[in-house]
Amino acid sequence: MPSQTTTRRLAAALCTGLLTVSLGAAAAQPAAAYSPDGAQEQSAPGNSGNAGRPDSPGNSGNAGRPDSPGNSGNAGRPDSPGNSGNAGRPENPGKPDNPGRPGGDDAGAAECAFAPEGGRTDYDAGRDSLRAHSDDGIRIGNVAAGGGHFDDEGSTDPFFGEDGYQEHLAAEYSSITHENYLKWEFVHPEEGVYDFEAADAVVEFAQAHDMDVRGHALSWHSQNPDWLEEGDHSPEELRGILEDHVRTVVSRYAGCIQQWDVANEIFGDDADATIRDEENIWIRELGVEVLDDVFRWAHEEDPDALLFYNDYNVDGVNAKSDAYYDLVQGQLERGVPVHGFGAQTHLSMNYGFDETYQENLERFDALGLYTAVTEIDVRGDVGEDDRMNDEDRAGAAERFETVLQACLEVDNCNSFTIWGTLDAHSWVPGTFPGEGDATLHEGDYERKPTYCVIQRTLVEHQEGGDSWAEDAAFEECRGILEEAGV
Repeated sequence: MPSQTTTRRLAAALCTGLLTVSLGAAAAQPAAAYSPDGAQEQSAPGNSGNAGRPDSPGNSGNAGRPDSPGNSGNAGRPDSPGNSGNAGRPENPGKPDNPGRPGGDDAGAAECAFAPEGGRTDYDAGRDSLRAHSDDGIRIGNVAAGGGHFDDEGSTDPFFGEDGYQEHLAAEYSSITHENYLKWEFVHPEEGVYDFEAADAVVEFAQAHDMDVRGHALSWHSQNPDWLEEGDHSPEELRGILEDHVRTVVSRYAGCIQQWDVANEIFGDDADATIRDEENIWIRELGVEVLDDVFRWAHEEDPDALLFYNDYNVDGVNAKSDAYYDLVQGQLERGVPVHGFGAQTHLSMNYGFDETYQENLERFDALGLYTAVTEIDVRGDVGEDDRMNDEDRAGAAERFETVLQACLEVDNCNSFTIWGTLDAHSWVPGTFPGEGDATLHEGDYERKPTYCVIQRTLVEHQEGGDSWAEDAAFEECRGILEEAGV
């Protein structure tokens, strides 16, 4: 069940009016998408016994990148002469000259410390997969599932404990996001102590299977450890803690993580999208100007990583996305290295779809930013079989298709991440009782119509409709869509 905080925030979201048009649903309703991040408001003092986070006391003494012992214990910036005199302002702070996969072909980029000998390993994806039809223009991603709601349920983390899970990720996706392992309560469980073992394993997996990584998240109002939220720290001490965390984590994965969610969910769900100056410890204690600093610190530690804002209920032109637009516009004028805007895109068949979705991405693109669909799922009411009815399933497939097509049409929308593999792994049923069926696979990784609609959209975008309709490689999905009437 959601926490009381979750219930209050969800109620606020339900009150927010948005311009919507129905896609596969009855009538337009206020958009009430909700973040799986926000669904985990409760503190987690028992994380030290987290079954999904291997016990790794050996990591606590290494606060920096594995190949940089000089970083250990450094509360400030590592000794980096290349950064001298550079306050984090590249000549073009809005967009580095590295479209697609930043650092991938740049001889001056940092080398990932977790790469196998000889560098990141190539992976030959099967033609009948999603990743076979992603490229440097757009990466198709999913999550390394574990922590968060898996802890609440007392279950094993799929990424570490479920047979076939990692093989499925590698076969289908070209990008991966740590669902929880890079959030503060997991990676920084005690003051001055970092636990990187689970996060490292995900990065090593990505390097071994030629996958990009989205880092989630460097600063946020939720899933912070008790020592931070309940500690008695002065503003100066908090600033030092935040800077040390950002520099330590980003430097460790320099050259490994292509995109970072630097600031996550900083605006509220009220009608005016007020900044979270009560919930967010960093903004409350240090002021909104700390956002400039966090982006600059991250950029100094890995100049080739793309740095994003990320939020839910920004699935169109509305009060919250307006607030981000105004904020980023001001930061770019100040030379702050903000590179991207991420729309989480948690959708529900119980509410309408905002017809300005693509328009919203386009206006951030026009600012010189990359955009990304960072956490998409589409849920609905389910029956005893945990499935939506046929009409809602078809509508959910249409929404996935519409969002993907919007991303493909926007020049620098370069990442499309599905938030969960199997329905059994999804955050949705535990947060919205009676709802589910939100992902692309069910059972033993059987494909749903939503999967096949995404495959069709990617193939037709890259190769044209004839290839999809005639190539024997896509026979399975053609049959699934024909049977579903999609």
